Amino acid sequence: MMIKKILLISICMLISNMLNAQAKKKSSFDYAYYPYWIKMMDDPNANFFEVEKAFEIYFSKHALPEAEHDVIGEFKEREKFPSKRLIRKSKQENKLRMQVKKYNWWHEDNLPYVQSNGHILTAEERVRLHQQLIQKN
Repeated sequence: MMIKKILLISICMLISNMLNAQAKKKSSFDYAYYPYWIKMMDDPNANFFEVEKAFEIYFSKHALPEAEHDVIGEFKEREKFPSKRLIRKSKQENKLRMQVKKYNWWHEDNLPYVQSNGHILTAEERVRLHQQLIQKN
């Protein structure tokens, strides 16, 4: 009976420790090896400067994918039957390329609405700001 209690308490402590570890703020090391900036862009409460930092740190360790116009004009001899590994790698590169485009659009779209603390104005806050500007003029 005592062993069951100790085991139950140990499991509860382990689970709570794992949940706490997931809630921790990511470090520069984390940003360098996993593209957290992709998920951060979809978070409406994300800090603009933190997303920007995550993007820059990630691409300080990884090569920025080539744009489509860099690839299309080249006449590379393609394999008739590429391996599954090459197909998978190509798909991953295309996904990353699209995420970089999405980031660039997100960055330019939100830049005018960034506060000094990195908070991005919500849609309601943007409407209020627009209405205030109209009333002033």
